[in-house]
Amino acid sequence: MSNETHPTTPNTPSDRSRTVTASRGLFFSAKQKDKAEYAQRAERASYSVNRLFVHRLMHVPGTLIGEPTLPPVQGFRKKVTDWNYWWQAHLLDAFVDAGQRAAGAGRESDAKWVIDQCHRLLRGIRVHNFGTYVNAYYDDMAWLVLAAQRLNALSHQVNGAGSAPAQEVGRILYPQLRKAVTEDLGGGAFWSKAEDFKNLPASGPIAIALARAGEYDAAGRLVDWFRSNLWSPEKGYLDGIKLVLQRDGSREHALQEAAFPYNQGVAIGAHLEIPGSDLRHVEDVIRLVLERFTVPHMEGDTEFRVLDTRGSGDGGLFAGILARYLANAAQDARVDPKLRSAVREAVIATGELLWAGRREYDPDLPLNEPGIDVNEIRGESVVLFSPDATRHSAETLGTGAKVELSSQIQAWTILEAAHRLT
Repeated sequence: MSNETHPTTPNTPSDRSRTVTASRGLFFSAKQKDKAEYAQRAERASYSVNRLFVHRLMHVPGTLIGEPTLPPVQGFRKKVTDWNYWWQAHLLDAFVDAGQRAAGAGRESDAKWVIDQCHRLLRGIRVHNFGTYVNAYYDDMAWLVLAAQRLNALSHQVNGAGSAPAQEVGRILYPQLRKAVTEDLGGGAFWSKAEDFKNLPASGPIAIALARAGEYDAAGRLVDWFRSNLWSPEKGYLDGIKLVLQRDGSREHALQEAAFPYNQGVAIGAHLEIPGSDLRHVEDVIRLVLERFTVPHMEGDTEFRVLDTRGSGDGGLFAGILARYLANAAQDARVDPKLRSAVREAVIATGELLWAGRREYDPDLPLNEPGIDVNEIRGESVVLFSPDATRHSAETLGTGAKVELSSQIQAWTILEAAHRLT
């Protein structure tokens, strides 16, 4: 991947307040950024995640894996257990974003390099998962299928042929996804093979995967199920329904009323994948997202709203997933133009804040050198992003603080989405 130009001066909270104005109630930089600048930002995020988190799996040639934290977890046992299959799937999705960006800019060699990285990551996932892509969680497998589908399409675009490793993922995992869908509770997909929880994090991605495979009837039934059972006009899409075992052997249905950002995203995405879906409902979901899943932020005397990126662990990915599907909606001509514009502004504003609040440093700086300035950048810098877009990384990533891969994939995903919308 090419090394595009990038800033070399560390960014501080005061820098941000000097460089922003407001436009139509949302945050933008003082001068209108062009697409090339947004591409550079996404490229810096891509390079940094690769440099800081991605490495060979146990030094096995031809593999890659994403390290869950920086500094890395210690101990063989923790490395085996704390690797987060579904984070790796979203890492693959972000790689594909970078490959599409390179291909769109005519950088064919860079796009081919990304495809090779994706293949290595898939090998790493399979090896780490004891030689198979199958695991106990249907949502994990669905996320990987979605990323693999996009990788296969990218390979067709760049190489003129599909990706054999991506197609292997589909051959192995599509039968698993179909098994998740049963008539228990009137439909929907189970979250795991324990079969005690039907939820949107499984039903939504599986619906998208089935629709992309041309199985529109099956996908439509899933969408109908979660709209009928999990939609709340006040809260948005709720998480799911648990089957709680009772003493008499029966199972009680317990609605899980938490409404998470990524659930709204996959609900939007699933509706848009199915021909003839209720687009007015999609627009209702988007309006609710812009109201309930954004947070206010002040710059000077101006208040505006950005996606709520706060979260740790798995929650560090939620807003990134939402941004991915919001960006798809913003590019869909079937959606109301004013709403598409509002979505575009919210996603770009979130990317602006993340970029303005980044920490940038030289990972190769010789810190034991007498009189060294830790803020000096001599070579290729890397960036780390705050898990909370409304707070500078100087506040959220203090000295020695653990940085999670999930939050960095999220920032990368949002910056790629912002690039697509410029």
